Amino acid sequence: MKQNLEIELKTLVTKSQFEQLIQFYAPAHFVQQTNHYFQSSPKSTTQSIRVREINQSYLFTYKKKTENGVIEYEKVIPSLAFDQDPEIMTFLNNCRLFPPYNEVGSLTTERHLVNINNQAELCFDINHYNGITDYEIEYEVTAPHEHHSSFQEILNQANIEFIPNPTSKVKRCLSTIHN
Repeated sequence: MKQNLEIELKTLVTKSQFEQLIQFYAPAHFVQQTNHYFQSSPKSTTQSIRVREINQSYLFTYKKKTENGVIEYEKVIPSLAFDQDPEIMTFLNNCRLFPPYNEVGSLTTERHLVNINNQAELCFDINHYNGITDYEIEYEVTAPHEHHSSFQEILNQANIEFIPNPTSKVKRCLSTIHN
């Protein structure tokens, strides 16, 4: 299973801010992806199980918050049924996350991805979940550099102030589910 430290900055923006900034990175080619979120027994608020579906391809991701940031564990799988993979099941059991794994929500993103000088990926995300649409700009670091100032320079093109978004996609999605 692949492992990496996730370093990203993200900010929610208005639709008009989104449209203004994306003009600097035209033409935009959006790819649709759906994040399926799962909870285990016992439930955890510091760990996240996700399967990302893009064009009938599936990527299992387990995120764990640590003192140094978020560690991502990823593996390509043949379907949403991650619980059929022995390596993933051993890993989750070692993390003390046991079946049943219930899908608790999903979020569909239209994403335009831009490589920034082989140092970062700039993601223009239009997110749809539970009747809500939001707009988010993410700056995902792929090589060491001063990412805060680099991201702010990008946002400055459209006079957008970087306001860190502390709420992840999964938390936004799950907070809007009506029981």
